[in-house]
Amino acid sequence: MILPPFLFEKDLVAIISPAGKIVSLFIEKAQKYLKTKHLKTVLSQYATDSYHQFASTDQNRATDLQMMINNPKIKAIWCSRGGYGTMRILDKIDFSFLEKNPKWLIGFSDITVLHSVLQEKHKIVSVHGSMCINLNNDNFSETGMDNLWKLLFGNIPIYEIPSYAFNRIGKAKGILIGGNLSLLCALMGSKYDFNPKGKILFIEDTGEYLYRLDRMMHSLKNSGKLANLSGLIVGQMTDMKDNEIPFGMSAYEIIANAVSDYRYPVMFNFPAGHSEQNEPLLLGASCEIDVSTNYSLLKFESTLKSPIILPQGSQSEDTKH
Repeated sequence: MILPPFLFEKDLVAIISPAGKIVSLFIEKAQKYLKTKHLKTVLSQYATDSYHQFASTDQNRATDLQMMINNPKIKAIWCSRGGYGTMRILDKIDFSFLEKNPKWLIGFSDITVLHSVLQEKHKIVSVHGSMCINLNNDNFSETGMDNLWKLLFGNIPIYEIPSYAFNRIGKAKGILIGGNLSLLCALMGSKYDFNPKGKILFIEDTGEYLYRLDRMMHSLKNSGKLANLSGLIVGQMTDMKDNEIPFGMSAYEIIANAVSDYRYPVMFNFPAGHSEQNEPLLLGASCEIDVSTNYSLLKFESTLKSPIILPQGSQSEDTKH
């Protein structure tokens, strides 16, 4: 896998909007925030445009992303938000420039499809992490925002989180992949679909009905993907919905049930996803997980600094049992 160069002060960071439209206030906050990190910013032409629910037309959003990919002066591309729309522009983008001139791509949720392209087609590491729209909370040290930029400057974290009732104990090594579960399932059968062999899969989601979550998990199971994983990390499942007739299981229970036939370690309640605390993850990087009775550990192959100990009680309300 290709690891982009870590950032230095005065490096240039591009801000783009490949999916939903965003209020310009968040872009202004992002530019001010990056200035505190001693980074320069460039705003893509259509980052604050509007076309129905999207940030400009498909062609314009694709043009923005392609320009930032092709510009050798840009060292990182920070997505302003998710929403929906990134999948609509995949066939309009040539990512091959990044194989010889890699740069960081940062985002989550709908940006999962870009991570999938980078890992499955081009073997490039990228960052599942907070976006400009997540700057609405100024407590950056506790939301994962500051940890995101520490990572991009080369301070790769080791995560130690409290144990969780549904965890499956064990150790595993592999390449970390994944992101938003709905998007991963939407890519199944496409050329961007993930190969599970030797991989540690991270999943998170928000606003889904419990029966749909169950259907997605069984789609992964029936395709053989769950059976061939080395390990599973389950992030936050926020704002999950139920029908008038209850499904009968919580989000975490549904996932635990879907992987109950396998023996690899499973780490639940990792603080990443659509929750206030969204810790950054290096997708495409080799990592190791150690799930024990007392804690769960996630560390990357090229760890440089000391661990980030995440406190008890960091779980979201939607995932408590």
